[in-house]
Amino acid sequence: MLEKLLHHKLLREGLEGKGVITARKLGAPMSETGAGGFYIGVEGHIKFDDGTQAVFSSRRLDPHKLGDLDVGTIVPVRYSADHQHVVLDTPRLEALRAAKKHEAAGWAEQKRQRDIAAADAKLAQEGGHPDHN
Repeated sequence: MLEKLLHHKLLREGLEGKGVITARKLGAPMSETGAGGFYIGVEGHIKFDDGTQAVFSSRRLDPHKLGDLDVGTIVPVRYSADHQHVVLDTPRLEALRAAKKHEAAGWAEQKRQRDIAAADAKLAQEGGHPDHN
């Protein structure tokens, strides 16, 4: 219970930093059939300017919400001032993932509009608008 309280406190009040994923493991299936994918677990570290290092780990992470967390991925973390406790900043990862999805949707819509405009221009150039007799 104390560990969970510390985790939430770090997410709210911890110092912001960047860590590196050093291990990734498949966890439990997200549904009974496994059709929705699998939760993952990660381990990682953060290296501080003073030469010290701290490790973190997280389990039951949803890659659909957080993105790809492969070994070598740089991730946001929150840590205590004494560098003793570090947590993966999952709210920040979710926000980054949502922003990327929103941006991708915008790019897809722009491409769709360009493709329609190009097809309309091609038809106009060819005089290909059908007569409606």
